[in-house]
Amino acid sequence: MTCDHSSTNCMCPFAFTEASERVQNYGCLPTPHEIVTMRTEFGKTWACHDDTTKPCIGAIRHLKEHRLPHKVVDSDLLTDRSDWHLYASSTSEHTA
Repeated sequence: MTCDHSSTNCMCPFAFTEASERVQNYGCLPTPHEIVTMRTEFGKTWACHDDTTKPCIGAIRHLKEHRLPHKVVDSDLLTDRSDWHLYASSTSEHTA
């Protein structure tokens, strides 16, 4: 199985499908905004859900398109099994 953003069943947060919205609403996967926060605020990269040894290509593309830091600086990729919630909120949200 590969991450296919053109598929209506793709659950990648950056596919923006009904399936991806559903798993985000269940809290199983982070939202695109949370994944951007993980990378820009904490230097953490979200892993591909189909191959957790590789970064999420949807996230990398999104970061590049918005001229945000996109290179993997921490090889310990975040997955649905990691404590990704610790990196999902902006540091400014913690101090507000």
